[in-house]
Amino acid sequence: MTTTSTAVAVASPQAHRSVSVFSSEADFASGQRLCKALTSSNLVPANYQGEANMGNALIALDMANRMGIPPIMVMQNLNVIEGRPSWASQFVIGALNSCGLFSPIRFRKVKLGEQEVSYERWTGPKGNRSKETVKAKVINIECTAYAVEKATGETLEGPTVSIAMAVAEGWYFRPGSKWVTMPDLMLMYRAAAFFGRLYAPHILNGMPSADEVSDLMDLRDITPAPAETPSAVAETAAPKAKPAGRPRGVHAAMAAAKEADKPKPAGKVIEAEAEEIPHDEETGEILDNDPDGDAERGAGADDVFGVDEDDDAYEPG
Repeated sequence: MTTTSTAVAVASPQAHRSVSVFSSEADFASGQRLCKALTSSNLVPANYQGEANMGNALIALDMANRMGIPPIMVMQNLNVIEGRPSWASQFVIGALNSCGLFSPIRFRKVKLGEQEVSYERWTGPKGNRSKETVKAKVINIECTAYAVEKATGETLEGPTVSIAMAVAEGWYFRPGSKWVTMPDLMLMYRAAAFFGRLYAPHILNGMPSADEVSDLMDLRDITPAPAETPSAVAETAAPKAKPAGRPRGVHAAMAAAKEADKPKPAGKVIEAEAEEIPHDEETGEILDNDPDGDAERGAGADDVFGVDEDDDAYEPG
């Protein structure tokens, strides 16, 4: 009796294949059709809604295909801060727990009590800012994220994060910082982000968490300028008139200086001979040759007061 053994084929789940929507024209066209449905939904964030945001949706779809997760999960957890894409902190923990490389992430916290920590800050108006060191007392807590690597059974620990580190790095006292109101949660979020970047950067595509980007980005002074009076605005708008005669430009100033150094011509000189006054050569006494003034009037000259025949007979009495 012959028995025939029949081999039963059992379907095994295929490993996820990373597909990029930018790898070929066919994949790109297929990706556009998928993104058209996503951008028309109001369940996705505003950065992905509408045909104008088709490019953002394509990038999110490409990242989802590479990570093997639904596109909606990437769209809901990918934050763009000043042009830098970053993951939500809760997504970082979820991606590490579901990647299959480690056991679930756990945290170890140690309370160190009150400590004095110093940090540096810039103060003063723009153009005259100075750095000063500020000391503050905080309740210091340390937090370390750890997990067991499934391939080796080794316990992996990430870098330790503490409140003192947050103060020294300038995260703690930033305007609107959550480190003051939710220190325990911020410690665990930052410790998980450090663990993921150290042991599984390929899971997070090398991108930081949104909390890290918010803490590390430069602060901008958005204080409005003081209101100016109408007269000040008019003086600022209207250019000031230059003084009259002021040379314009460097070449004009040099030409004016050369012109000033040239010797100026002398003024008109009037030559005259002094009339010799009659005097005694021995004694030097000035002689009066015309005591009655007849010579000055000249013969027949008109008298200033007219001719008076009775001039000689005039008696004041």
